[in-house]
Formats: sequence, structure tokens, C-alpha cells
Amino acid sequence: MPRRRVGRAAAIVLLAVCATLSGCALLGAGWGPALRSLADRVLPYPEVTMWACAPAPGTHAESYADATGAGTNYVYVVEAADADGATRELQLIYFGRESDGTGWLEVEARGGSGVHYRAVDAADVPEPARTALGRT
Repeated sequence: MPRRRVGRAAAIVLLAVCATLSGCALLGAGWGPALRSLADRVLPYPEVTMWACAPAPGTHAESYADATGAGTNYVYVVEAADADGATRELQLIYFGRESDGTGWLEVEARGGSGVHYRAVDAADVPEPARTALGRT
């Protein structure tokens, strides 16, 4: 019986080491933002609608090859505000292209990630959000 416990404990330790090394390898390969986005989608964070100015081209915090290796995904960190004017930084990933830097974005945020986002007119952005972001 004690050998079984030792074997199970060794297997658990081995799995933990493999998971840690795999995670470090992915982070080193530029997949940190993708892993963060995945974690924000899976963990039970509430979804909040927020607004942000579209990030300027060339201001991405990071970029990495997409899963096919044929394109590049661009990671931006933007300040966003909810309808009450509360702000936080969000990570947005533009798949296969950079942001054009024009207009406003409506963002479905979970944790620190923008799960979905779309362009909207300035008139669609609540006044408290525009004020909080200094864009009245």
C-alpha cells in the first residue's frame, strides 16, 4: 500500500513539473497573451461591457505568430471604462492585423481580457466612460 502512495505522489509531481515546463515554453514562445486570454475565458469572471479608444497602430505591447505560423497576432493593452466610468486595463488581441487606431471599441471584458470587441460610434459610448477616459 505505501508503494502505491509513493507512486501516485511521484506521478503527480511529474505531471506538475511537465505542466510548468510546458507553460514556461509557451510563455517563452510568445503565447503568454493567448494563455491569459484563455484563462480569462475559462475562469468564472463576470462579463462586463466596457469601452476604449482603438489603440494606435504600432503601439502593440507584444506580437506572436498565429497558430498556422502564416500570420501575426498583435496584443494591445488599453485603458477601458464601463458605463459608470470605472476603469481598468484590458488586453486586446488583434488576429492577423494591427489596429487602425480610429474610433471607439465596445468590449466584452472578462478578467483582464477583451473577449469580444467591435467598433462603435462615439455617440454609442456612455458619457461617464468618455469622461473617465478623458474623451468628452
